[in-house]
Amino acid sequence: MMYRQSLPPIPDSIESAAVWARGIAQAERPDLASDAERVTRALMSAAIRRTKRGELIYTRIDVAHDSLRIEVHDPGGCDHAGGFETAELSSVTTSFGASGDHSGHRTWVILRERREARHDLG
Repeated sequence: MMYRQSLPPIPDSIESAAVWARGIAQAERPDLASDAERVTRALMSAAIRRTKRGELIYTRIDVAHDSLRIEVHDPGGCDHAGGFETAELSSVTTSFGASGDHSGHRTWVILRERREARHDLG
């Protein structure tokens, strides 16, 4: 299943996208809902900084049986100042990546359920 939306580059869009992502995750992968909200906030925050007024930020969530892939695309091009967002993403994702050129900037993350370490005492 795939979900898409587009939002303007305004601060309220961060909350809108985060609530949207949490709602989808809650319905599709409840174990990932908090992380989906958290990484969407980080991705949108960075996208808003790169996007000019009048342009749109595109968000997409792909649902697989064991994961969520969240992607944010903005028309802002390459960004070299995403240190906080990168640290935020690396702490909760299985993998993430970004690409950017003159046509825009795309960042994606994959969230999977974190498995607890199990110790067999027997």
